[in-house]
Amino acid sequence: MMLVPPKMTAGHKLVTTSEDLTTMVNELSSASVVGFDFETSGLRYWDGQKPIGYSVGYWRTGASPELNGPRAWYVPVAHRTTDRQANLDHAKAAFSDVLKKAPELVGHNLKFDLNMARADDWDVPPWTPIHDTMIQAYLIDEARAMQLEKVVMQIGASPYADALEMKDAVEQWIRDRAKSLRISRTAYLDKNGHQEVPVPLEAEYACRDVGHTLALDRAQRSKAMGLGKPWELRRRSLYENEMLLVRAIADMEYRGQLIDTDYLERVKVQLNNEMDTGGRELLKLFGVDLPWNNDRSVRNLLYQDLGLPVTKMTESGNSPAVDRAALTNLKSLHAGIEPLMEWRARYKVLSTYTDSLIMKADPAGYVHPSFNQHGAASGRLSSSKPNFQNIPNRHPVLSKMVRRAFVVEPERARVYCDYSQIELRMLAWITQNKTLLGAYQSESYARLCDQRIDYEDYRLSRLKEDSSDVHGIVAQEIFGADPKSADWKRQRGAAKVINFGVPYGGGPTLLMTNPDLMMEEKQAKAYHRAYHQRNPEIDQTKKALLRKMRKGSLSFMNWTSRECHGKRLLWDNESAVAEEERSMFACLVQGSAAELTRFSLVRLWLLQQHGHLPAVTTSTVHDEIQVDCAQSDLREVALIVQREMEAFTGLFGSVPVIADLETTMTNWADKKEWT
Repeated sequence: MMLVPPKMTAGHKLVTTSEDLTTMVNELSSASVVGFDFETSGLRYWDGQKPIGYSVGYWRTGASPELNGPRAWYVPVAHRTTDRQANLDHAKAAFSDVLKKAPELVGHNLKFDLNMARADDWDVPPWTPIHDTMIQAYLIDEARAMQLEKVVMQIGASPYADALEMKDAVEQWIRDRAKSLRISRTAYLDKNGHQEVPVPLEAEYACRDVGHTLALDRAQRSKAMGLGKPWELRRRSLYENEMLLVRAIADMEYRGQLIDTDYLERVKVQLNNEMDTGGRELLKLFGVDLPWNNDRSVRNLLYQDLGLPVTKMTESGNSPAVDRAALTNLKSLHAGIEPLMEWRARYKVLSTYTDSLIMKADPAGYVHPSFNQHGAASGRLSSSKPNFQNIPNRHPVLSKMVRRAFVVEPERARVYCDYSQIELRMLAWITQNKTLLGAYQSESYARLCDQRIDYEDYRLSRLKEDSSDVHGIVAQEIFGADPKSADWKRQRGAAKVINFGVPYGGGPTLLMTNPDLMMEEKQAKAYHRAYHQRNPEIDQTKKALLRKMRKGSLSFMNWTSRECHGKRLLWDNESAVAEEERSMFACLVQGSAAELTRFSLVRLWLLQQHGHLPAVTTSTVHDEIQVDCAQSDLREVALIVQREMEAFTGLFGSVPVIADLETTMTNWADKKEWT
């Protein structure tokens, strides 16, 4: 462990006295941009872990080089060391004074700092413009590593000779401390965060964090905003929305959703019993007792011992797959496959959504997932701890079993507003595919776009229109299917699978592995070929996109001017290039759809902040936004949420954006359509 305190960089200051706090506040009062960052005792703000200190700073500009660069202070308040520290109340007051006077605030992953501040009563102004350098980096290059020091090093923006010096020093101290306690680094950080790190060491480390953040903002902001570019207006709108989205997501995470922990305990017992029974059945069917959750053991049994055919490889391409799709292909070949799938499905729920979910709940029973604004290259939000996007949704029993754990508070209701077939609608608009455009034709929407009716009349008018079955239309036009024939359900199902698979670059394999279809390879290829022959606009759009990317900067922009990069398009590896081609078209379609959710989250948040929506947003899952309100406000809230999520009139030509409503007053599993 480091025993010699590091030398503070010129312009950095450790603050422990009231006099130094006053000096700090006075100097920062004239700064146009203030950076801030918390050091904490852990990451779980909802579980009592708190700030142990904070760093603040600004970028100095002067006549000489030594006067240019970051000026930063570190104020320790709760380190568990013998080092001298600042008075907590005085430090909080100074923090409040600095941030209230700042015209703009800068940070890296500000969502975390906002919630850490809120949980421990640190005052962060609610409307001061913020600039999150992690989100800036994501807007410039979505594929890069987003860790602060890595971004700084990638663009050569560090004001220090060694960008990693202090990060490495603190990391080494933590590793040595964990080793002395005979626990892992992860376990140590989970319990202690940085609270035992000596104050002088943490001070230089924290000041450099702020210095790096300020340097990044100076290097990135104009590019992230598209200043001086032909698309600057759209890009500014995107940038402003993304920065407001930081606050909206922070609020959503802080609120969380209530789970029924007692119910989950009962589910755990039930699943263990079912797995015990299932395990005995598998022993009879396969003649061996294995750890059925272990992929290697199952792989060896199925493909080596039993000699079953390999129909799918893992993503790496190195091993035969044993995921649900691969096992589905083998169901007709061995009586044990379906029971094996059921056992593994229960194991996944047991390991992911019982004890794990209970452990992630705060003392009041709420879970606070991390919604990752930079989680996917396409622009879709992702979530973790827990992953709301990965909750089972197709299993006839387990899907509702898990959803039943997410309950609504007494006298409250939850609104689920989900974009209807939004990726298909984006596909129709982007490719101008005649079949899809025809399927989404709406006289009511045309009248709304022409301002012949207002939104309320449109909403009522469209209810009277014949519902459009886009999958049925595709089945009839492409496959010549007859709704009265015995094969109608299968042909419509094939159209649905292809429709939803196209944005992901899906091929005939989707039809061969779908559990409801299980088509032979020859028929699957024939269906897939017919679809693309009758819908040439899709392949034409994809080819034009890739051609333009290869001729240009290996990137494209969607309707918001968000840029997506295809750096592997020029690789020599054919499989990597093919995967990148599929990925780019998926990013175009999915990303265009995902923007609607991102903009709608901000719209709803702004209405809530201004008192125009008596509700709180509690989650988003894929293309759905979940909002809680008093039962007495349900009708008002549902209509406002639907209106705001659909408020993209005319933006996508003749294709209407539709958001479907469902509600519940009990739990997620019991939600019903709302009209």
